[in-house]
Amino acid sequence: MRSIQRRDFLQASAASLAALTASNASRASAEPRSAPRRTSANDSLNVAVVGVRGRGMDHVRGFLNQKDQGVRVTTVCDVDENVVGNAMKAIEAANGSAPSLVKDVRAVLDDPAIDIISVATPNHWHSLMGIWACQAGKDAYVEKPVSHNVWEGRKLVEAARKYDRIVQCGTQCRSHKGIQDAIKFLREGGIGKVYMAKGLCYKPRGSIGHGSFQPVPKELDYDLWTGPAEFHKPGDPSVYNPNILHYNWHWVWNTGNGDLGNQGIHQMDLARWGIGKNEFPKTVMSAGGRYGYEDDGETANTQTVNFEYDDVLLQFEVRGLPTNDEQGVKVGDIFYGTEGILTLDSYTSWQTFFGHKMEPGPKGTGGGDHYANFIEAVRTRDRSILNAEIEEGHLSSAFCHLGNIALRLGRKLHIDVENEAFLDDPEANAMLTREYRAPYVVPDQV
Repeated sequence: MRSIQRRDFLQASAASLAALTASNASRASAEPRSAPRRTSANDSLNVAVVGVRGRGMDHVRGFLNQKDQGVRVTTVCDVDENVVGNAMKAIEAANGSAPSLVKDVRAVLDDPAIDIISVATPNHWHSLMGIWACQAGKDAYVEKPVSHNVWEGRKLVEAARKYDRIVQCGTQCRSHKGIQDAIKFLREGGIGKVYMAKGLCYKPRGSIGHGSFQPVPKELDYDLWTGPAEFHKPGDPSVYNPNILHYNWHWVWNTGNGDLGNQGIHQMDLARWGIGKNEFPKTVMSAGGRYGYEDDGETANTQTVNFEYDDVLLQFEVRGLPTNDEQGVKVGDIFYGTEGILTLDSYTSWQTFFGHKMEPGPKGTGGGDHYANFIEAVRTRDRSILNAEIEEGHLSSAFCHLGNIALRLGRKLHIDVENEAFLDDPEANAMLTREYRAPYVVPDQV
């Protein structure tokens, strides 16, 4: 079967959008749009990957690798026609035929043949697409962070529970044997009592420079790309800054969460997992800024964050400019115990050091398959076997958001742990959510 050509793509997209005009007026319904398909070991599982330029290609490859488990990538969904080529070619080569290609995720939601939606869009779309997937009776793999703000992440958890869907967060380190072994070693007292964990994101980030507003190209649906966020030039959908799309959206608050919520979410997740905290901290404070260059970016390239519990401290640090490592770690975690330290210096490896002389101790390594773990949970309908179930993803994502709120406000914030809010601080609480742009609205009742 031939690949879908540009003319076919535009015609199909136009037809899909026309058909969706009426049916999507109230997407945030309290009831599923379609009954979930029942799956067994013999059923095929059809996957749609949404957003395929960057991280989405790993989703494509990851699900293509589950072919022996009856998984088939049948649909590519992306708002930009110019970025779909690699995904289309990879899927066609694996399947022997081209996948369906659409621009609007709502067409994917309305397709009863699709079982799983894999979300690899910019951050500002993650929670809403996950919620819509649950409402439509689909299971979902949602890339990290699972939210753009704290409130919508909790709504995604509520949707997963209400519709009994399997939702995995894309923090793949939780499926790696080396990391699992390290956490087990910590929990068994391997370095004594852990009194502090530190996440490190010392990842080189250069200036993104300055772009200029230009007419939106016909291949890009800029309204869909923007979705719940605000147009970068407020109120004007006819022009966009290409310097902000396709990765640099990470560095503006409207669509991204800085490196704390980009690379750092992995290390934040492992730090929280290592100290065994499944609730918000008592306080958060942060300092930093965007140092060393002036550009279109807004988020910090240098940042420290401190989270306080009664019995342990969680620290995080972002450094995007030239810097040294800490005990061999630049992107990873360090756990400090009364007898020694444990370092995670990659996505798969760990080692220990003991005493004031930092004498080497046990270490290990080992990978894993996060997609396979997800598929097993989908098959068994057992969310308890997920290595990164959506509530874990929500909590770790929320920690990143809390750190950024403290940074932007420039003061220590006290937290109402039970309600996932700030104590007596309306200004900070207003930053737990956002103003959503209709019709891309996260509903109060999912």
